[in-house]
Amino acid sequence: MTGKHHSRRDVLKTMGYAALAAGAYWTEPSLFGWTVPTAPVAIAKCRTYEPAELVATLDRMFDQLGGLKRIVNGKTVAIKVNLTGAPNYRFGYLPLGDTHYTNPQVITATLHLMGRAGARRIRILESPWSSAYPLQETLLQADFDPREMESAAPRVEFENTNFLGQGKQYVRFTVPFGGYLYPAYELNHSYHDCDVFVSMAKLKEHETTGFTLSMKNCFGITPCSIYGASAGVDEPDENPKGGRGMLHGGHRQPPKIALPEKDTTTPREGGYRVRSICKS
Repeated sequence: MTGKHHSRRDVLKTMGYAALAAGAYWTEPSLFGWTVPTAPVAIAKCRTYEPAELVATLDRMFDQLGGLKRIVNGKTVAIKVNLTGAPNYRFGYLPLGDTHYTNPQVITATLHLMGRAGARRIRILESPWSSAYPLQETLLQADFDPREMESAAPRVEFENTNFLGQGKQYVRFTVPFGGYLYPAYELNHSYHDCDVFVSMAKLKEHETTGFTLSMKNCFGITPCSIYGASAGVDEPDENPKGGRGMLHGGHRQPPKIALPEKDTTTPREGGYRVRSICKS
């Protein structure tokens, strides 16, 4: 060690170079016992968020991935967007879609292309902090136009997954390997009632995980009605108030509808528990 302080960007850059170097010399189908991903990846640059440029660029990228029609034609598609933070959290006078929210034109262009490719139904999903009102309200507060999104494809729906919403019951998703904190989670029905799930992330820095990508975008899908600060003892609170302090800090168990956490002796400190999830 030279004593020089390295930024997170420096570390990620070094890791990227190391991965490229390993890939240049590695000819086996696995690396350190892990299967090397072989799915195609498409990368392109857009200079603006203008619809014409976005649609053309995204259309070309989907073609490079093998075509969008084979994935969504006749299917119900769920798109988890990233609207982390309250709509009044702003960086100066910049639009939220330019800073830390998924840009609305990216959402609309994707909806248009999926509708053109034959998607039967498209649901836009998000758990916007602790709000229990329709997702369209959050979009409006962020100066997004939900009507424009709704008209981009034949059947577009919105679901705030912080609570039961338009569903009749929650769906239990079990953790394949048994989990570290919980063996299963109760989620809004929309994460189950879909044929195709899309995580539409917003690339940005994050205090715990370093940066936000596709997996980190799914970090907040747990409903506040069950895992939030105001969740009930016996039943979910369908008008949730407060964030997911109960889940991250482990201050108390969720309602009886959900399974209790596996180890109640872990430190009751949110950062520890969040880091435990991220390490997995």
